[in-house]
Amino acid sequence: MPTEILQLTDLHLMADRNAALKGVRTRDSLADVLRFLRERSQAGEWDFGSIILTGDLAHDEKLATYEALRELLGDWVSRCRLIPGNHDDRALIRKVFPELVPARGEFINFSVESSGWRLIGLDSHVDGEVYGRIGETQSQWLAAELSAHIAQPTILFMHHPPVPVHSAWLDCIGLRDAGALIDVVRSFPQVRVICTGHVHQEFSVTLNGVRVLTTPSTGVQFRPRQDELICDPIPPGFRIFRLAGRTLESNVIRLPELNHSAT
Repeated sequence: MPTEILQLTDLHLMADRNAALKGVRTRDSLADVLRFLRERSQAGEWDFGSIILTGDLAHDEKLATYEALRELLGDWVSRCRLIPGNHDDRALIRKVFPELVPARGEFINFSVESSGWRLIGLDSHVDGEVYGRIGETQSQWLAAELSAHIAQPTILFMHHPPVPVHSAWLDCIGLRDAGALIDVVRSFPQVRVICTGHVHQEFSVTLNGVRVLTTPSTGVQFRPRQDELICDPIPPGFRIFRLAGRTLESNVIRLPELNHSAT
C-alpha cells in the first residue's frame, strides 16, 4: 500500500483570526483545508504518514500565531515536520513546536525515513530578507545526509524554489545560492524531487533529471507568469505524494470553491 505524504505551504497565519492577506482570511482558509483533509482521511481516502509544512507558517511572526497553528493541527502535530519561510521566526517555531525541530543550531531542518524514502527539509530563511539562501554550512550538512543514505530515494523540501518560475517579481526573491544547491544534488542521483512553496502557485520543471515542484498556498494564490504580483481568485490547495517502493506520484489538489474574502 502506498505511503502518502501531505505538503502544506504558505499559510500566512496571523494572531488576529479575522486578519486578511490580499483580501483572504488566511486562518479560515487553512481551517477549511484541514477540515477537507480530515473528512477525506476519515472516509479512508487518504492516510498521511507525514505532513510537511514548507514555510511562511506565520505572516506576522507572533507567538500567538504559532500557537493558533498548533491548535489547528490538533492531533496531527506528531506527524508534522516544519521548515521556515521568509516570514517565519525560528525562535518562536522552536518554542511552540519543540518536539518537531532541532532545539538549537542556526537552522531548522530535518532528515527522516519514510517507507524506504529519505525526506530532507532545508532551511532557506534569511533574517530580514524575502529571498532565500541555503548557505555553505547547510549545504555540507545536506551532502553528509545524502552520503549517509545513498540507497534511499530522496525528496528535498524547502521554502524557496531553486529555479525561476517565469514570474519576474518572484524570480527576484528566489533562492540566491541555487547553483551551490544544484551542485550538491547533481552528485547524488538518489534525489528524485525538490519540492518548495513561496510562489503561491503550482509549477513543475525537470532539472538534470530531478523534478522541481512548487505547491499552491493554503490561502492566497498568485497568478503565474506575471511581471508583478497579481492575485489569482482560484481556491487554495496542497500537494500529496504517494510513495510505493521506488516509485513516486504527486499531484496538487484544490478545495471546492469557498469564499474567505475579507468584507
